[in-house]
Amino acid sequence: MGHRARSLVSTRKGKYQSHRLARRDDTDIAFDATVRAAASRRRHAVSPEDLRRKVRGHRSPYAVCFVLDNSWSIHAERMVEKAKGLVFRLLEDATARGDRVALVAFKGGLPEATVALPLTSSMALAYRRLRAVPLSGQTPLADALHRARVLLRQELSKHPNAVPLVVAVTDGLPTRPLRAGGDPLADALVEARALRRARMLMIVADTSAAGAPGYAADLADAAGGYCIPAASLSADILIDVLGRVG
Repeated sequence: MGHRARSLVSTRKGKYQSHRLARRDDTDIAFDATVRAAASRRRHAVSPEDLRRKVRGHRSPYAVCFVLDNSWSIHAERMVEKAKGLVFRLLEDATARGDRVALVAFKGGLPEATVALPLTSSMALAYRRLRAVPLSGQTPLADALHRARVLLRQELSKHPNAVPLVVAVTDGLPTRPLRAGGDPLADALVEARALRRARMLMIVADTSAAGAPGYAADLADAAGGYCIPAASLSADILIDVLGRVG
């Protein structure tokens, strides 16, 4: 999946990437670097100051949750298919690398969002669960963002080294508040800020037409994330962002 986030590990499980001065209790010695250090000092025997330890790295898994605004519009069906295509693209080699992808969408006329696909690395499960994502007459965006945050929080509790990302495909025009009588947009912005506090990056793929009203950029700003045109959204962009933030 291209360039991936990396983190240092202290066990011997990661790939040997570089070396550092060894401590007294180090056992994972970089013998090649140690020998070179001794040779550079013109010594026939290795001394403690020549010892080098291995620095190993591993690939951090991605945890990507799509929030799909599948409320009815002229572009809705196309956006649904594009989002599903991105899910499948990210899952192509996810099993071997530990990456997991989820999708939260709207369902019928319900005032709440639904987890159409729980976090998974299974392409087969994604095909079964995403075979049909119906269009909806409601836009409970705040609830969808909340559910995305909960999913990622649960994932991070099990895999603390995962790199979380929310991808919201929306025009930023919510119609359903979290509670009756509330403000749908204010609630969505509150949930976007909650993502920022949780250090979960969000990319908002703006589906609104040029000049049309929408608050996609405001959502991205509240989350401390990025807003891009939906037409520009691609797996390569997501992978690049994940690699840089990890």
